[in-house]
Amino acid sequence: MTAATGFPSITGRVYSAEYFRIGEFTRLDPREIVRVMRGEVAGCIFRQAMDSALCQRICDNFWKHPQKRQRGDAVPAYYLGTYHYAKDLSLYLDEAAATSAAVHDVFDGGRNVFDELMAEVRAELASSGVGLRVARHQGRDAGEFVIRSWSGGGKFALAAHDDAAQLSAKQQAGFEIQDVARNPLAAVNMCLQNGAAGGNLVYWNIEPDSNTRRALGLEETGYPYQAEWLDKFDRIDLPVHAGDIYFFNGKLIHAVQAQANPGEYRSTISFLMGFRDPQTAIYWT
Repeated sequence: MTAATGFPSITGRVYSAEYFRIGEFTRLDPREIVRVMRGEVAGCIFRQAMDSALCQRICDNFWKHPQKRQRGDAVPAYYLGTYHYAKDLSLYLDEAAATSAAVHDVFDGGRNVFDELMAEVRAELASSGVGLRVARHQGRDAGEFVIRSWSGGGKFALAAHDDAAQLSAKQQAGFEIQDVARNPLAAVNMCLQNGAAGGNLVYWNIEPDSNTRRALGLEETGYPYQAEWLDKFDRIDLPVHAGDIYFFNGKLIHAVQAQANPGEYRSTISFLMGFRDPQTAIYWT
């Protein structure tokens, strides 16, 4: 606690103003994506990288898919695919195998924008001798991406959190994604649906340290932080619209603003990626 506020003292790495920014572009540029992965800039967003008809097609396929599920934990969302967060590793890999074809069903009748995006990033990385592939464990593939949709109430549809803490989960010891913890962790979202207002990315200039997580009991989850604990840090409020694709360092605390109108959804294709070693980049859900 701090004497002045009565709130917990969040400590960790605060970045320079030169780093803590999200570049905005009107066309997809894989060089900017690799800059985020290499820790040269906090984030980038590509406006209207997917057209409205394609976004609608993917959303329609998602909402009617028989393998769509509702999360049963503290995160209020529907999803298709799987996520490694707070799961036994074998269960996660089982779910990844069971949904590997299903997630690609959302592109039926349209373009597979995920494969197109990854082909561009793969080619850019290859130009400097780096390979890009899905994460693996003992010959089994991780999830490539997850489609998810929120309609949470209150101030945030997804409370403030960091994505790095989950890379220390003891029940996933030996999973190669934990090697990414020493490098920037790129969180990727391809926005398919958003309300008329709200749904912004809220991004604070603080990468919490292990002492902070330990004091708050968030060692392996990084979720949730209360927004009032973060008032002393600079923040970016990034408007996000259907068709936008954005990347940012998920080690810094971030949240998703709630929709202004009840019943509206924010839907995305999402995954994480980063350098496992200097010659290998991996991605997973």
